[in-house]
Amino acid sequence: MPILPSGTQKKACDNQHPYNTKYNSCACDNQHPYNTKYNSCASDNQHPYNTKYNSCACDNQHPYNTKYNSCACDNQHPYNTKYNSFVRITTTTKTSTTAGFVRNTTTPKAATTAGFVRNITTPKATTTAGFVRITTTTKTTTTTVSSSTTSSNPAFTLAMSFKILLTFDQNLADSSSSMFKTFKSAIEQTLRQTYLNLNGFVAVNVLGFRSGSVITDFVLQTNSVNSTAIVTLNSKVAMALQAQGYNVDASSFSGVIQGTQPFIKNYDIIYPGTTLQLTCVVPATMQMGTGSWSVNGLPVSNNAKYSITNSPPTLTVQDMGGGDNGIYMFTMTQSIFTFTHNESISVTDVIPPIIQLNMLATNVPCGANENIPLTCCVTYYLINNVTATWMDGSVEIPSVQTITNMLCVSVAYPVPKQCDTKQLTCQVMVRKGSTTQTLTDDVTLMFFSGAPDCNDITYGAGMNGNIATVLCPANFTGNRTAVCANGKWNLQEDNCVFSPIVTLSLFSQSLNSASVSSFVNDLKTTTTNFKSDITQSSATISSIVNILGIVASVSQNISKTSMQNVLETVSVLVSPQTQQSWAGLNSNNRSQSTSSTLLESIENITHSLSSNSFTISTANIELIKTTLTGPFSEAMNSSKIFIPSQGLPSNTSITTIVFTTLEFVLPTRTTGSSTNNSINGVVMLAYVIETINNVSLTFDITNKTKGNNQCVFWNFKVFQGIGGWDSTGCQLQSETNDSVTCSCNHLTSFSILMPLFVPESIEVALNYITYIGVSISMGSLVLCLIIEAFVWSVVTKNSTSHMRHVAIVNIALSLLIADIWFIIGAAVSNVGQSTPKNSCSAATFFIHFFYLALFFWMLISALFLFCRTMMVFSHMSKRTMMAIAFTVGYGAPLIIAIITIAVTAPKNGYFRQDDVCWLNWYQTKALLAFVIPALTIVAVNLLILIVILVKVLMRGVGENRQSEEKNALLVIARCVAVLTPIFGITWGLGIGTMVAPTNLGIQIVFTLFNAFQGCFILVFGTLLDSRIRSAIAGKFSFLPSLSTGTKSTSAGPSSSSFGLFRRRGRSYYNISEASSSQSTDF
Repeated sequence: MPILPSGTQKKACDNQHPYNTKYNSCACDNQHPYNTKYNSCASDNQHPYNTKYNSCACDNQHPYNTKYNSCACDNQHPYNTKYNSFVRITTTTKTSTTAGFVRNTTTPKAATTAGFVRNITTPKATTTAGFVRITTTTKTTTTTVSSSTTSSNPAFTLAMSFKILLTFDQNLADSSSSMFKTFKSAIEQTLRQTYLNLNGFVAVNVLGFRSGSVITDFVLQTNSVNSTAIVTLNSKVAMALQAQGYNVDASSFSGVIQGTQPFIKNYDIIYPGTTLQLTCVVPATMQMGTGSWSVNGLPVSNNAKYSITNSPPTLTVQDMGGGDNGIYMFTMTQSIFTFTHNESISVTDVIPPIIQLNMLATNVPCGANENIPLTCCVTYYLINNVTATWMDGSVEIPSVQTITNMLCVSVAYPVPKQCDTKQLTCQVMVRKGSTTQTLTDDVTLMFFSGAPDCNDITYGAGMNGNIATVLCPANFTGNRTAVCANGKWNLQEDNCVFSPIVTLSLFSQSLNSASVSSFVNDLKTTTTNFKSDITQSSATISSIVNILGIVASVSQNISKTSMQNVLETVSVLVSPQTQQSWAGLNSNNRSQSTSSTLLESIENITHSLSSNSFTISTANIELIKTTLTGPFSEAMNSSKIFIPSQGLPSNTSITTIVFTTLEFVLPTRTTGSSTNNSINGVVMLAYVIETINNVSLTFDITNKTKGNNQCVFWNFKVFQGIGGWDSTGCQLQSETNDSVTCSCNHLTSFSILMPLFVPESIEVALNYITYIGVSISMGSLVLCLIIEAFVWSVVTKNSTSHMRHVAIVNIALSLLIADIWFIIGAAVSNVGQSTPKNSCSAATFFIHFFYLALFFWMLISALFLFCRTMMVFSHMSKRTMMAIAFTVGYGAPLIIAIITIAVTAPKNGYFRQDDVCWLNWYQTKALLAFVIPALTIVAVNLLILIVILVKVLMRGVGENRQSEEKNALLVIARCVAVLTPIFGITWGLGIGTMVAPTNLGIQIVFTLFNAFQGCFILVFGTLLDSRIRSAIAGKFSFLPSLSTGTKSTSAGPSSSSFGLFRRRGRSYYNISEASSSQSTDF
């Protein structure tokens, strides 16, 4: 028997003891702060605490004592058992417990107060408010110990032990023996005092003792584990116990950390065939360590089935099935500790068997000496309970069986001699308990004679009109059907659904309200992790929509987390990547109700939302659930809802959801007469359980083109139940350049429709014409500039010719740069989406500037022609003409462009919002800064042409009338052929597209003229100039044909073989030419 540990012996009470020093507990007088506050030096019925709790009297009538039986203090008392509040060192004759604390009133005994153990050597002690108060002058010793109350759900539980080098006494095996209690109390007290300094400490308790010397088992509960800190504290525990007389082996400390946090799983419900990931939550200091995994007691390693990674420790299990059910354990050793956590994992058993045939219908050449490969595969969570056979009627066909994660049976079926259509059956039998279920699936063999019209590796051979149905590609379940036409297999129907979604769809057939939360989390995980596979598959999207319909039908009291999962799933379904898939669904008669079903499912789920207010935001959806106060107003993404006071109950809630991408999801079919519409804003869903008779909805419009916007709601009942837009009960209240406000007398899903000016198919064609034409135009302009540079020294020897070529070069250069900026503007803008401000402003500015420069250089050409024809100039130098030309040609456009951007940009009305980068029309009429100068120049040029024509015809009365008339006609032809078609007609048509935007003829002709302006400049401004052709012929003597039938002129194109007017033997251009040479001055 060891000596009594020094920690339990009676000591004197002095001011050096830490507790006594802190609380001055050795002195009890009215000056002590605690005593002053609680008057604890007086113990009578007048003391407030004593009066409240009647702590001076301890009997069974006291309410607290009656409740907790606190007048009896033993290890069987529930309160004492729970909180270990009764630690007895020596036997006492009387114990008084007040407010859950032990109070000793005679000696010798120990008082345990609020988790503190204190030995008393006085004949009387009283306890007040949880503290022991000594009423005599006998010295006492107080030792502080932390409370052993256990915190709920600690992150880690450490089962630890150490060895005391002492012969084991059987009394230590008896928890009721005084020796056991003495050891337990002293050791537990020391452990608490020491581990209290451990970060995350919760509690520590001694469990017992066992032989092997004396092995002490205890449990340490903590929210974090630092093995280095615990090792250090273990040494302090050993030293403290050694000081008390316990011969502790300091090197004997060891422990097992039991992880209490469950594995983090990628799926809440384990589905057959899925890939399961288990991540173990280990202490932070052990994150970088390497551990081991076991399944049902057997260690696992990296192979085709299992994959192990560290930091954090994760086990990946491929193709989960019933054979993978069991106990999964992770173990890691570091320093003196072994961390372990185990958990039972099982695959859900509600998924029925899935049968997949490699083909359902195939075509075979009649009489072919070949075998038809047929495969039937079955997926089931208990694959060993499955058998499969191929049957020809009632006759079993010999087959080869393989089992991996699925059961597959394969046959090589010989082509029969009789070429009659044949049906073979895959028969699957599933044992489940004492019952057996039989499932079948059929394949149809069709035969043809002669050489096949179609033949490929996917659908095989066939004749025109034959149908083939084959298996889906890897990771998809279902089939694809194609028809042979014109020597090619054409896909007719694609029912391939992403395999994990098939599993979820089958599970949803048995879904109930209790499992909705876990299920929608798994649905969200699958859709977000495999977004690319899902968005490109129409059948998969349709399957998920059907799943959401089932979720809506069983949901009750949906939480914010579950609704978040639902909306994240839907956000994937309506992401821009699904646009092509939705186009296929909406155009198919059998799936055109899918979009309506999706919207209806979301609306029904909102009916089951919990009563809490919350907000959810995803990439394409925003939800706000709040209390409906009257009047109610809520601004959301590009929309606003206002409901005036209507006398509704005070606790009425409203749910609003805004969808930003449903313009390609919901078809634009409407109950009205218009068939060519587009959704021109977001779609807002609003739900209130009460009846609403008046609601105002404001939508930011997407396409700001002026049109007849119509307020509509989605009616699920129209068009034989497939749904469509309906305007009943809604009307347009007001409209601005940016928004439309609607007034409705009910709530559901709302938006606005706008008639399309140009059908989508035509618009696509116009876009192709524009970009192809602009590309050709730019190439033509580059070629024009190259030619001009090549012949410049030859064709600019006099001022008239020089001015003409300067003008044509600047016209070509301005249009080329404008086209380049047009391409840049098209690249930075995204029609229907927000346009980047700075880049689009720059593109708009330079397009505006260089288009104006083009027109002003055209004006310079016309004015020069006017002056050269109508007036006699003398002594105007070439430098003067160049200065005037460049000042007008670029100075005037620059001034107009700067003024335009300065006036309209501060109002955010410089360029078109959500459209191509070009001057704004509907908000600020900035386009007038181009239209007015351009059309004015066109009008001036036409006036100049008329004046010249009249003047030339008047000159026709004279001896050279025939020659003068011919020259005049040539000049007019030149002006009409170049100036008017290229610029006048083109931009006149541009105005026509704004005046009559629904006129397809104007749209098409304007696009053609606008796209090919560069070609017109190359042909009429350069190639039709005989002098340029002569210059090129002179450079390339091996091309004499270019100079045939031409005559060198001083100013422009003649009527050569390309000319519009021709006279036998001679062609003319310059109507005032007197000789072959001209003065350098004009």
